[in-house]
Amino acid sequence: MKTILMALIAGFMIKPALAQDIDVKVDTRQLEASVERIAETAVEHVMAGFGDAHHSKSEKLQEQSTQEVEIPLTNPGERGTLKVYSRNGRIKIVGYDGRTVKVKMIRYGKKVSKSSDKNGMRLISNGGFNFEASEQNNNVKVENEGWNNRVDFEIQVPKNFDLKVESYNNGHIDVEGVDGELDLESYNGPITMTNISGSASASTYNGAVKAIFTSVTADVPMNFDTYNGDVDITVPGGTKFSTKMKTNREIYTDFESFNLIQTKPTRNRDPRRGGTSIKIENWVQGDLNGGGAEVTMKTRNGNIYIRRG
Repeated sequence: MKTILMALIAGFMIKPALAQDIDVKVDTRQLEASVERIAETAVEHVMAGFGDAHHSKSEKLQEQSTQEVEIPLTNPGERGTLKVYSRNGRIKIVGYDGRTVKVKMIRYGKKVSKSSDKNGMRLISNGGFNFEASEQNNNVKVENEGWNNRVDFEIQVPKNFDLKVESYNNGHIDVEGVDGELDLESYNGPITMTNISGSASASTYNGAVKAIFTSVTADVPMNFDTYNGDVDITVPGGTKFSTKMKTNREIYTDFESFNLIQTKPTRNRDPRRGGTSIKIENWVQGDLNGGGAEVTMKTRNGNIYIRRG
């Protein structure tokens, strides 16, 4: 891989040298940016291939065991809050027309062996679930602290619920059909929100952030942040917000009523040493339908999309 990237870089670097001989102007900054983008894309594709192969191989060596619990609410029918903390595993939360919180846990472990090894021993169990749940006044907490064994959560909550979700390894977070304030954070995995209403804040490192709103709470700031992946937001046509966006790639929208605003420099004075510093940050600002609450969208290796629902 390193050899291929070095060859690509060398190919680009030859062009400026030739250009100098024939007196052609070449923007080396643009060439460097192109090389960086090619390198990033190549690495992403290679790592994705390794990841797929790794998961496919590991899944063949694993088996699943499931367990389900139902958590009653102190005040059924009233708004509640669900907090989920997982160190290793995917989390899927779906809103439903119910009055309890239903939790399904899927635990992954080594396949139980029917034959003995060379020492005359065979695997008969991978142990139990490392799981804890609590409820108080419609505040529900679900937690899995285990790092070594992956446990996926499939959770059903009443539709009028607020969510605070944190996941780390295998940290895909998927939320569907929930009306509330959503605070989602992952490290290794995309975050997807479908047919949600209310407000949301979503942050991850590896993976895209995607949200499809049926309605957006007015005057509530929101944030969508990733390092590797697209930020893709869909809102109803009449939604109003002001946005700050940052990316090394492109920004797209199908809203005709989206207007860009020129970024203004910031001035700072240092009273101790004297003098003034002027700074223009690499943010793109704009207003949707005249502007409103601030919505921040940020990615390094991905595009930003603002779609009309």
